Amino acid sequence: MKQLMKKDVTFHNKAAIRIQAQIFSERMLVATCVVSPGESCVLPAKTGPYDIYFKNGATGWEVAHQLDSEANALTLSRPPNGRYTIT
Repeated sequence: MKQLMKKDVTFHNKAAIRIQAQIFSERMLVATCVVSPGESCVLPAKTGPYDIYFKNGATGWEVAHQLDSEANALTLSRPPNGRYTIT
C-alpha cells in the first residue's frame, strides 16, 4: 500500500462571516473545519495538489474554491462590495 505524505494547511478567515473550509483529494473529503471571522485553523492534507472549497457556515453555499492547490497557507477575504478572494 502506498504511503501518502501529509502536510498541514493553515486557513485564515478574513471574511465577515463564518466559513466552512473543506479539503478534497481527488473526490475524497480529507479535512474540514468551521472558522469564525478573524480566526484560523490548521487542516491536514496530502502532499501534492488538492482542492479546497469555502462555504458559508450558516447556509452551506459555496463562496469560493481553489483547485489543484499546493499552498501551505490560504486566506479568504472579501473587500467591501466585492467578491471573495483567496490568497
